[in-house]
Parts: sequence; C-alpha cells; structure tokens
Amino acid sequence: MSPTLNLFQTPEHQPFLWRGPNDAAALLVHGFPGTPAEMLPAAQVLQAAGWTVQGLLLPGFGRQFSELAHYGQVDWAQAVRSALTILQAEYSTVVLVGNSVGAALALQIAAQQRVAGLILFAPFWRSANQMLDFIFPVARRFVRHVRPFQKADFNDAEFREGIRRTTPDANLDDPAVQAIIREISLPVDVLGQVRRAGQLGYQATPQVKAPVLVLQGTKDLVALPNFTRQLAYRLPHLAGYFEVESDHELSRAKTTAWPLITALMQQFAMNANRRVSTG
Repeated sequence: MSPTLNLFQTPEHQPFLWRGPNDAAALLVHGFPGTPAEMLPAAQVLQAAGWTVQGLLLPGFGRQFSELAHYGQVDWAQAVRSALTILQAEYSTVVLVGNSVGAALALQIAAQQRVAGLILFAPFWRSANQMLDFIFPVARRFVRHVRPFQKADFNDAEFREGIRRTTPDANLDDPAVQAIIREISLPVDVLGQVRRAGQLGYQATPQVKAPVLVLQGTKDLVALPNFTRQLAYRLPHLAGYFEVESDHELSRAKTTAWPLITALMQQFAMNANRRVSTG
C-alpha cells in the first residue's frame, strides 16, 4: 500500500479559544503556510496574564490545505476582520497578534478597525529575493505551480522538524514518503496572494493608530531585518522594535530571548489594558 501524508491533522493545528478572567482579549493570526500551532507560545503568555486568547485558522489552511488555491488574501483578511468584530463585541480591550503574513493581515485590519494594540512577529511585506519579487508578475503567467521541497535534504534536522510538525506520523526515512513530499506543489497564484497581503500590510502602516510592538529575528531569511525596520519606522505609534537572535520561527519560542519577549508582551498587554481603562 502506498503511503499517504495526513497534513495538519493533530490538535495543535486547530483553532482555539481560551477564556481568561480579564476584560481583555487577543486575536492571534498565523502565517503562511502555518496554523494556530505557531501562535501557541504567545497565547500562553497572554493567557497567563488573564487574557482571553483566540487562535484563528485562516481559510484554506490546516486540514483545508489541499483547497488553498480556492482562497486568497481577501478571504484571509475578512476572516481576521470577522473574528475581531466578534471579540470586540464582548471585550473592551482587544489586541491583534500576527506572525509573518498574519502580521501583514493584522496591519491591514488595524488600519480600518480600531484596536487596543498590535504585537507583530517577523512581519512579512516583501520577498527576501528582490529579483524574484521583481519578476513575479511576469513569471506567474508561465509557471502555474512550484514544488518547494523538490530538492529537500532529508538529512537536515531542521527540515525534518518542520515536516514532522505538519505530519508527525510520516516515516521520513521511507523513500516513498520522501518522493511524496518532493512532489508537494503550491499554486503560484497562492504565493501571489501572500505577496499581495504583505504589500497591503506595508501600505497600511501609516493608517494604524494603535501602538505596535514589533519583534524580529536577526537570522530571519524570510522577513529580512532591514525590511522589517523599514516597515516598523513607518508606524505612527511604534511602541517598540526589538531584534533578537532567531530565525523566522520566532513565534515558536525557539530563541533564548523568549524570556525577554515574554516580558515585552506582558508589559505591552498591561499598557494596552490600562490605556483602555483610563481612556
């Protein structure tokens, strides 16, 4: 029998809503091609401070990953907007917490809908490969799909860890499983939607009236630090910009700087709640 891959089936990839005792809530928005699993460490920090935390699963992600081509940045932004509206009807203090493309979506919505604050992990707004960014509008007319794992090194521990997060039961030493992974393809148009979400997030920054805390990894090869600095300093109410030693997996609490990030998030949350209470 041929092996199959069951992507994003385990509980950590599902949306969550954890109630807290305070009149404050956070909506957490994952990146591409992620799930709420990457937002769990941040959610735990805020819940420990008494906040209600909601981890959103964007349309087309998680168990729907095979249907991702049917969704785009408009659908993702609308999902964030709808969830935010529901939380704001119940809580007086609501902040948005976004990772990578999720941070770009959070910026879009915060420019249109008042929030108490934003916490952004490695906000994505343009490709690290500037040439690819330049030629993409032309290339998409001729290339319909890309295979991101076609040349994957299955001896690479970091790669194996990433695959195991999506499908923990897969035998990564089985050549048949490796062949399936190498054939995984993504529609180029989906990558275009990710690119568009980043552009709109960057364009929205001057209209964001809420305070924003930006956290960035110095070793990030997806959201480059110099690009994130450009975005951060366009924000009218930048509450803080911090670079720590980490790659793009910053929100997963893999960095030794996570205790610092925890303290920054707690202080930001306390200040956001205080501003609403005294406002």
